Amino acid sequence: MVDFGQYLAGPYGPMLLADLGADVIKVEPTRGDGMRGGFIGPFMGCQRGKRDVALDLKHPDGVRLALELVATADMVHHNMTLGTADRLGIGYEHCKAVRPDILYCNTYMYGPVGPLAHFGGVDPLAQAAAGLEWEEGPVAEGNPPLWYRYGHGDVAAAIPSVTALLIALYHRNRTGEGQSMWASLLHGAMLYTADSWLAADGTPSPRPTLDREQLGLDALYRLYETEDGWLQLAAVRDDHWVALCRVLRRDELVNDPRFATAADRKAHRAELTALLADAFMADLATNWRRGLRSAGVPAEISVDTWDGETILFDDELLRAGVVAEYEHPLLGRVRQFGNLVTFSDTPGHQERATPMCGEHTREILGALGYADAAIDDLRARGVVTWPGDDYPFGV
Repeated sequence: MVDFGQYLAGPYGPMLLADLGADVIKVEPTRGDGMRGGFIGPFMGCQRGKRDVALDLKHPDGVRLALELVATADMVHHNMTLGTADRLGIGYEHCKAVRPDILYCNTYMYGPVGPLAHFGGVDPLAQAAAGLEWEEGPVAEGNPPLWYRYGHGDVAAAIPSVTALLIALYHRNRTGEGQSMWASLLHGAMLYTADSWLAADGTPSPRPTLDREQLGLDALYRLYETEDGWLQLAAVRDDHWVALCRVLRRDELVNDPRFATAADRKAHRAELTALLADAFMADLATNWRRGLRSAGVPAEISVDTWDGETILFDDELLRAGVVAEYEHPLLGRVRQFGNLVTFSDTPGHQERATPMCGEHTREILGALGYADAAIDDLRARGVVTWPGDDYPFGV
């Protein structure tokens, strides 16, 4: 796969395929990916497992080299705005000319059609346009909109983009036909509103609403403060309700007519929430979790991971493949999130670190048949680059 993407929505999907064993070549500007300079965490979160060649795609020789790479590839993936790849000379038709059965995916902000097609954008815009920020306020309860911390729309667009490429690869294996496809950040963000729909008369579907404290959708599907922290409760069945009352030592609530059925508990949400909030303050979160789990009631402690430290240094998660560990040429031994999915017979491995800008330029051009002298000339003319003693980035 040739990955022309930058930032998050473009590179994230190809990284997932690299985790599964694909040979992904990141084609990076000679000045570096836009996230290298000041967003090392997000950059590390979408680039591992790739080889990196740094090319100037505004130079004719850079475009020529890029298309030579495409001619050897099965897939092309990027997140450029509409028309940008065509202007550079690496659009679908350009790539198809050198590899007729190429599979080509472009991730957009809004999509390639309609009045917003030519606008680029980043994840917070997708969250805003899809209504996520409005709902998570929740603005209807008098709060301001709330932005999710990380690239929810980016990731939600990236995963179906590479899923589409794998489906297209299966189709090509059967028919010999390549094709282009697209995904969008807006659509990715809309996946988080998949429980919404309109009836035939245009009436919107009834949906659970977040409370003003942003703690939950229901008295039994909510965060509660305890003596030493917060506990997430997810008592979704009638038997959960009965067991919850028993663990809280509030058996009388089971027969309280205000809470006799799920509909009653919903109707008296505020009263029930207040009663449970008072009860949970009587003990430690770990004790409540132990008691509730023993009684079959789903519950978990809301923990501070110290920016992921407590999770990433969990050796059980490392053995399970949920956490990955590898050596980085600048950062040393690194741990981060592991396998997206685990296969019984063909497990994925994160063995290749996040690449430095142009780290594999010489190796990749050599594989294309270029001699060392020709590669050195390309670098001297600014067409390509690779890390030197003056390498300017932290990753």
